[in-house]
Formats: sequence, C-alpha cells, structure tokens
Amino acid sequence: MSSSFFLRGKSRQVHKRKGDKIKTRTKKTAPNLENGHESSESDLDIKKFSDAEESESEHETAEQTKLRLAKKYLEEIEKEEAKRAELKELDDVVEKRLHKDYLEQKGKLKVQVADSYIVPTDGDCRLIRAREHRLTLTCVCVSSDGQFVFTGSKCGTIIKWGVKEKRKLGCITYKTHSKYLKGGISSVAITTDIKFLASSDQSADIQIWDPNTLKHCHTFKGHKDSVTGVVFRKNTHELYSASKDRSVKIWSLDEMAYVETLFGHQSPVMSIDALTRECAITAGGRDTTIRIWKIVEESQLIFNGPVGTIDEVKLLDEEHFVSGSDNGSLCVWSVLKKKPLCTVNEAHGVENDVPRWITSLATLLNSDVFASGSYDNTIRLWKVCDSYRKVLPLFNIEVNGFVNSMQFTGDGKQLYAALGQEHKGGRWFRLATGKNGLLVVNFNFKS
Repeated sequence: MSSSFFLRGKSRQVHKRKGDKIKTRTKKTAPNLENGHESSESDLDIKKFSDAEESESEHETAEQTKLRLAKKYLEEIEKEEAKRAELKELDDVVEKRLHKDYLEQKGKLKVQVADSYIVPTDGDCRLIRAREHRLTLTCVCVSSDGQFVFTGSKCGTIIKWGVKEKRKLGCITYKTHSKYLKGGISSVAITTDIKFLASSDQSADIQIWDPNTLKHCHTFKGHKDSVTGVVFRKNTHELYSASKDRSVKIWSLDEMAYVETLFGHQSPVMSIDALTRECAITAGGRDTTIRIWKIVEESQLIFNGPVGTIDEVKLLDEEHFVSGSDNGSLCVWSVLKKKPLCTVNEAHGVENDVPRWITSLATLLNSDVFASGSYDNTIRLWKVCDSYRKVLPLFNIEVNGFVNSMQFTGDGKQLYAALGQEHKGGRWFRLATGKNGLLVVNFNFKS
C-alpha cells in the first residue's frame, strides 16, 4: 500500500508562528427590548416561564417540594396501574369467552337459571293473531339475535314478525307462491347468521328463502315423502331434513347441493334437532327409537324409548337431550346411556283415561330449563337437577289450544309458542275454544 494512505489518516495540526494574531468570532447578543432594540416573542415567553419556575421553586420549602414530587410519582403509578387493569380485564373477558366456547363445544356448559324464573302474569303473555294464519299454527323459529320470528300454518302461510316493531313485517302465502308451496307448512328453520330460511310442507321438497326480503332462493328435491322437519347446524349453512320416507338428508346451502342420505329408522321420522357438532338427533315415531347420527364417523347411536310413539326430541346441550311421547312421558337422556336418566310419566295429565300427548318441546340451551306443550291448555316449565337424574315442575302458563311448537330466545327472556285448534300432524280431534296465533311469553327473573 502507498504511504499516501497513512498520510490522509493523520490529523493536521496548525502551527502558529510567533507574532501571528488569532482571529476569534464574537457571538452577537440578542438585542434587548429595554435598550430600544427588537426582541422576539419566543424569547420573552421562555424568559417569563423560567422566571415563574424560579419564583415557584424559591417560594417552596423542602417539604413542599418533596410532597409535590411524591404526588406526581403517585399519579404516574395510578396511570400505569389503570392501563394494566384494563389489559388484565380484557384478558379475563377473552379467557372466560374461550372457556365458555370450549365447554359449549364439549357439551359440558351448564348455566343454573331455573330458580331465578318468576311465574309470568297475564300482562306478560300476549297472543298475536293474523288473518293470513286462518288455520292452526304448526311451527315457529326465532332468529339468533332475537329480532325476528317466523311462523308457519296449515293454510300454507309463512309470516315474518318484527320483535321491535311488534307487528307483521312480511308474508309468504300459498296464493302468491303456489309454485313453491304445496299445502300446510310443517317446519321452518333459520341460519345463525340470518342469511337463509328453510321451510318444508306437505310435499317432499324443501324451500330456501331470503329471510330479509322473503324472496325464493332455491328448491331442494330428493325426499320421497313429506318432510316433517328441517334444522340448521349451528353457525353453519349445513341443513338437516327428516321425512316420512324414513330417511335423513344433509344439504349444503353454500353450494346449494345435496350431500348425503342417512338410513336407519323403521318408521317415519317425526322430529329432528342439531347443535354445533356435526351430528343430528332424530325421533323415529312408532319405531320407539331416538338416533344420533355421527356424520363424520358415518355411524349412529340408537336409544330405545318408552312404549308408544316418540314424536318430539330436543337437545339440552351436546351431551343431553329431552324426548316426548304420545303416552304422555317426558324423558331426559345422556348420550352415554342407552336408557333414559329420568322419566316423568303423564306429564300433562290424563283425559278419558288416556295420557295427553306431548305435542312440543323447547329447551334453553346449556341450562337446566325446558318447556313442554300439549292440549291441556298449559305450557309447563321444568327444572333438570341432580345431574340430569331428576325433573321438577317449575310453573304452568295458561294457553288456549294445542301447543304445536315452541322456542326460547337465546337469553331465555322470552318464549314463543305456535298455538292452534288442531294438532300439527293431523285432524284427529279439534279444540273449538282454541285460538290460532303466536303466543309471546316475557319472563321476569329474581334479583
């Protein structure tokens, strides 16, 4: 390497000779306003602030200074702790929500609310009627947000009700939609996100509607006999249907396509229900069996019920369910037992030495409360206790007619019931004093 490289790296020193004068730059002082020269506003503000600070510190004693600094330190600590508390509170809320979702998924979430219910008064019960529902109401479903209620009747009419508006918002009638509706409506169901409404009638077809506009979207064909029930899997667009052709079918509304058929029942399937898991539960009517269909595993669990026809089945949670029979018995089941954990015989009394049928069931999900309906002019609320091995009556709600379908809102504050003069499945006998309408029951709770 050349020597010039090292020469560049050396710092240059300036050697002064004797006799040379060193020039120094003098800093110009800012002109003073008192001497008649101009001064900037910022200089004045700085001067005033420093003067005030100096005067404040001059007037403070040592103890006052310590107190002021201590207060300032405490304020900083309070701000930091407040932020930590907010973050901790948020973490606790998220943790509780995740834990709740986990328990719900596993079927182990249970909320004890039965003892907090108060018997509703006459003012808490309201019957809503519409001229479009000329005949018996057969089914009811409530949207997940509790804002809309849909009802179907034997005259082939579906009505959309607004809870806030307290009135009818729309109607699908047999006259206006005769292309799609073939007789009385047997069941209705709505998706969790309120995007699709499914309905079935006396035909073998399933109709899909837009619940917001009530426009027709699609028709599913495939069953060979009347469809008795439809239900959506929670938080999905997967539809399960039950039919008198003794089969259960699965449909996907995302692709508007048929998925699969499940066989096993030996008589017409009378009721169907589902929750979050990829499973469906059905009541087989006269074959006196209840079946849980494990769709992924392609298997089924068979539960043998009491003598008679099992017309109703509803899930309490992912691991327990309730069934109702035409011999008047209510049964509480576990998915781990082939026989009922508890049975209530003649739950709605006897008429002419014959037990009254259980015509409808409604469960408040993941709780200890469910309701049953018949034709004894009462809706009965029940409490499940002792690890599902005991059922106790809570109170009765007076109605007028057959209770053909019921559903609780998600918070359990309301119960909607479809009433009529006849049973939803036929015209074996008629209650002349009954009324065709939607009953709204508002519940109050103990503080």
